[in-house]
Amino acid sequence: MTARRLAPWIFVILVLAGVFAWNFFLDREPRVDKDGRGIAVQDGDSFVIQQTTIRLDGIDAPEIKQNCYSADGSIWRCGGEARNQLAKMLRKGDVKCEPLAKDRYGRTIAKCSAKDIPDIAEAMVRQGWAINAAKIGEGKYAAAEEEARAAKRGIWQGKFERPTVFRLQHPREDAPKKN
Repeated sequence: MTARRLAPWIFVILVLAGVFAWNFFLDREPRVDKDGRGIAVQDGDSFVIQQTTIRLDGIDAPEIKQNCYSADGSIWRCGGEARNQLAKMLRKGDVKCEPLAKDRYGRTIAKCSAKDIPDIAEAMVRQGWAINAAKIGEGKYAAAEEEARAAKRGIWQGKFERPTVFRLQHPREDAPKKN
């Protein structure tokens, strides 16, 4: 075959490879492994470890498909970045969770730690990737949230919808159903 006849096939192969790369690398759940245990990070405040879904106690992170606005008004995927930051913390290893309760969806509400991070939820709020889940000015992570807000870290660098508001306006079809 001549180069001219191969060109369309090469183009098709490159397009298919690009689509594969997009689906495989860019929109996959970050995974963390430690001592043979797989952790699948779902979003900025929940993950699955040893077939148990953990929801970090006391925080609320942007939804995975949620966008935020930076200080200059540009749009960015804050939900995806919150998930990436949680995965980064879990990647440190030595993940331990203290179960506190079950939520209405059957997830385990827990306080979790990782190597050099005594409270992952607090770290997520302090770095600006999640908010204190209690009323504004109340709750155990209010001081961490105020620190992140003052320093304009993470989602506080610009404008965002509170995750609860985003969920009400964008209900997911695959959201856990109440039993």
